[in-house]
Amino acid sequence: MILAAIVLFCLAVALGLYLVVLGVRHRRGSRMLAAVHAGLALLGLVLLGMQVFGGPVNFLFNSAALLFVLALSGGLVLLAVRIGTREHHAPPSMFGVSLHAAMGLLALLLLVLGYVRA
Repeated sequence: MILAAIVLFCLAVALGLYLVVLGVRHRRGSRMLAAVHAGLALLGLVLLGMQVFGGPVNFLFNSAALLFVLALSGGLVLLAVRIGTREHHAPPSMFGVSLHAAMGLLALLLLVLGYVRA
């Protein structure tokens, strides 16, 4: 189950990186890609949550889950800011995107470390 969550999070990272490239190079975003990015990450978080709440205690998995929830919150803030602006095709703040990405990547690193050590 953790391996499936890792794969889903890696796919979400790849889509997120592509969304950043779209935002920086072309100054536009894609709602459909953003929705797929969020869907993959949510599905991975559900799988991770099932492991955290149903399996043995693993500090790295728990820490990764907490960071993924914080990254999810940051993503929701980015979505809310984007919906609240008049220009829906404009990319969100790169500072917010950077914080969102840093939390997600650190969580993925902790998740992989927990999987390798288990």
